[in-house]
Amino acid sequence: MTSLGGSLDTCFNPMYLVYKTILVPNPAFPTMKSLSIDLTDKDYDLYLKIAKSEKRRPSELAALIFADGLGSFFCETHVCIKKIEDDYTEEDRSQQKKNEELEKTEGWKDLDYDKRKEKGFKHVCDWISNHERIEKPDGTYSYEDPLIEPFADRIRDCLLSD
Repeated sequence: MTSLGGSLDTCFNPMYLVYKTILVPNPAFPTMKSLSIDLTDKDYDLYLKIAKSEKRRPSELAALIFADGLGSFFCETHVCIKKIEDDYTEEDRSQQKKNEELEKTEGWKDLDYDKRKEKGFKHVCDWISNHERIEKPDGTYSYEDPLIEPFADRIRDCLLSD
């Protein structure tokens, strides 16, 4: 960046990396998007008073309400979305390769699920939801939320890390 006088301005903004005086996005900081809602003047004024009483900027309070509201809204509602490439872990990819090799073995189609599991097969789901059944090593099951809770946590973490 150059000022009107032609000298090089220097400032630190972690959202960008400066390389040969060209500003490029820093991959360590994701691009942010905005959401908005419409409020009447009366409700907006009330919201500002609430934010002030909580010692929060209006945008911070909105993000916290949104993050907390995600968990409340979806606690009893099942949400399921198709995974994209980034949603698969290294463990998932490794298991998918293992499954592909196992599926090529002779007699594989004749095996029931328990026999396949004994040979190392483990289903890797192409969908992610907020109510996933997870088998524990002792054979019992629990339900986890790898979708909504981490989403809400990222919003809170981004806001509270300032």
